[in-house]
Amino acid sequence: MKKNFRIFVYSDYPCASLNIDVVQERINELGFPVEDRGNLIDFLSLSEQGIYKLGQDLSSVQIPDISIPVDSTNPPDRNEIASEVNRILGRESAAGKFYDGFWIQRILYRALAEKVADEIKSGFIHLIFTSRLFGTFENRRYHARVVLMGTPALISTSGLVEAPAKPKEYYYIKGRLIQTGRDVSELDRMYKGRFVEYDDPNISSILPSYALQAVGYEITGNAFCEDPDCCLFNSHWQEDVLKVQYNGNPCEKCMELIRGK
Repeated sequence: MKKNFRIFVYSDYPCASLNIDVVQERINELGFPVEDRGNLIDFLSLSEQGIYKLGQDLSSVQIPDISIPVDSTNPPDRNEIASEVNRILGRESAAGKFYDGFWIQRILYRALAEKVADEIKSGFIHLIFTSRLFGTFENRRYHARVVLMGTPALISTSGLVEAPAKPKEYYYIKGRLIQTGRDVSELDRMYKGRFVEYDDPNISSILPSYALQAVGYEITGNAFCEDPDCCLFNSHWQEDVLKVQYNGNPCEKCMELIRGK
C-alpha cells in the first residue's frame, strides 16, 4: 500500500445487519490490511464524566432545522444529553436524529487524539461505522451523507438508506398517494429490491466500497472517481448503489493510485 498506511475500523452501534468482519475481509482482499478495534466507546475507555461530556457535545450538534447551519454553541437540554448518553452506551436508538457531520468529526477527532495521539497523523486511517444519520450543509440546507472523508472518516448505515435517492417515479407516486389520503406502505413493497432498507442484508456487501472511498481519499487526496462503474464513484441513486457499490470493484486507475503504482 502507498506509504504503508495503517487502517483502523471502529463501530458505534451500527445497524444489526452490518457485519464488520465482512467489511474487513473485503478490504483485506483488495490488499489493504485492516485492524478492527471494535466498539468505539469501549476503545476510548472514557470515564463516566467523559461519556457525559461526549453526550453533551453530540446532543449540541443535532440539526433542528435543515435550513440553518449548526454552530454547537446552544446549550443542549439536560434530557437530550441523557438520551444521547444512552445512545452512546447502546441503550437507545439514534433513529430520527440528524447530526452535523463535520461537528461529529471534530468531536470524535478530539476523543481519538486524547487516546492515540501518535496515530492522528499521516499514515493512519480511522474509519467509524455508525447508525447516526449525519449531513453537511450545502446549497442552503443540510443533505444526508453516507460517508464523510477525513480523520476520522464517518460511514453511516442510516445514511446509506436516506442519502441516495430512490427512483424518480417513487416520489411522484408517493406524493399522489399522500394527496389522496391513501396508504403508502404498498409502495415500498412495489419497489422492494430497488433501494437499500434499514437492516438490509445487502449492507455488509455495500459498505466496503464506502470504506474504500475513505481510504482512497486519505491516500490520494481524490474524493471520488468519475467512472460510473467504479465503486469509488459518488452514486446519487439507490439503484446505482445496489449495482456499483454492491459489486465493490474499483477501476484500474483508482487501484493504481491507491497502491502508489
